[in-house]
Amino acid sequence: MLFSIFVFIGWIIQILICFYFVRFISNIIIRCILTLVPCIILTYVVAYDHPPLQMTSMLFVTYCWLASIRLIHLIVLTPDQCPTLSDYILKFLWMFFPIVRCPPDQHQKWPILYDLVCAGIKIIVNHWIYKWLLICEGSDSCFRRIMFYILILTYSFLLDIQCAILRTITHDKYMLKPMNNFPIMSRSLHEFWGRRYNQLVGTIFRESLFQPIRQHLSSTKIAPLLVFFTSGLLHTHLAIVALKDYQTIIPALVFFVLHGMACTIEAHVPFQLPVLLSWLLTQLFLLVTASLQIGPFIRIGPKFYSLNPPPLFEQQWIPKLPVPNFCPK
Repeated sequence: MLFSIFVFIGWIIQILICFYFVRFISNIIIRCILTLVPCIILTYVVAYDHPPLQMTSMLFVTYCWLASIRLIHLIVLTPDQCPTLSDYILKFLWMFFPIVRCPPDQHQKWPILYDLVCAGIKIIVNHWIYKWLLICEGSDSCFRRIMFYILILTYSFLLDIQCAILRTITHDKYMLKPMNNFPIMSRSLHEFWGRRYNQLVGTIFRESLFQPIRQHLSSTKIAPLLVFFTSGLLHTHLAIVALKDYQTIIPALVFFVLHGMACTIEAHVPFQLPVLLSWLLTQLFLLVTASLQIGPFIRIGPKFYSLNPPPLFEQQWIPKLPVPNFCPK
């Protein structure tokens, strides 16, 4: 615990040093080295200090990566974007408190009750899938991928509850940015990654990677590929931290590079497919390629899940759905 506090203080010192000193260095290479090297060291220490097979380890490492990406954006690529310390700090605090203004029609379109109902449904489904995964051995079947996908999507029920509380306190002036926006409805990979799935990380990647890279490079094709490649490195590191499985490096990178190439091709295709067909092809592509990324997590079996129960799982007042007495192959 004491060591973790020192690492946290190290991140604060690095963030402040970059703001007050590093960003004023005119040489971009030196700025990059002084920004990136301490971030790599701190991220390595965090990964080394946390045990494997723990979701919390993956969460802490993810925050280290996102903080590093923010620093590269604000110190190396666009050092003049945040002239004041408050604006600068808020960029990092947003990773933990993703507060945004409610759209003018938010109350009529999505009332607060909707957030609470969504949270309730997600809790029940999340706990049901989790209990089912606990009794089944790992496999790489399509059904298993779908179960894991549902587990991930329903994990955001706490964010829905917090969003409802924030909207109530602020009288619908502010809300938390939703984690997901019905990704099952995506009719293209660009829509899936850009507007529907994991919007919190997606927002940081768009603001701190895609847009700054587009400003520095004239090519519209390189920026998305670099973003997907960076995402591949992040997810590869998470798999290594959680599972100590170095065989995931190539498949995870292939997954994100493949999706980056597919998104680039989508953007330059001169025709548009029918809505139903584009939806079906998008979902099939996601399902077929998913094992490249989530394969290690669905093949590992009950041990990983037993160490990572979802929030509120032990609460008896939450309704429990009966778990099927079979395991999908």
